[in-house]
Amino acid sequence: MEVIVDTNLIIAVIFTDHENHEEALKAWKGISKAYLPLISITEIAYFLIKNNLDLGIMNVVLTDPMIEVVSNTTEDILFAAQHKDMISGYDDFNDFLILSVARRLKLPLLTYDKKLKQKSANVL
Repeated sequence: MEVIVDTNLIIAVIFTDHENHEEALKAWKGISKAYLPLISITEIAYFLIKNNLDLGIMNVVLTDPMIEVVSNTTEDILFAAQHKDMISGYDDFNDFLILSVARRLKLPLLTYDKKLKQKSANVL
């Protein structure tokens, strides 16, 4: 199965102490190709820095043969801006960039973010 993966799914797969780790591993086994929006790479890097974790983990993510990083486009930015009434912070804007990639590539989104799931139901 080819899917768009959200930042929190990658973090749940990597960190064994994450509350969704086991569920994420099961989901990961069913994925043939994981498309990771570029904005998610920056969120993962920020997560690692904020939690004083090894940035070498980024290399593991970026070299995983199952993961393909997808650049965000002007179309994605415009899509996010069109939903400004649903944006109350930086994370919301990032969510719409991720949703736009899913929409553009016509692929399902895997996430543990309840707010992102709700946005997805409203706009996709």
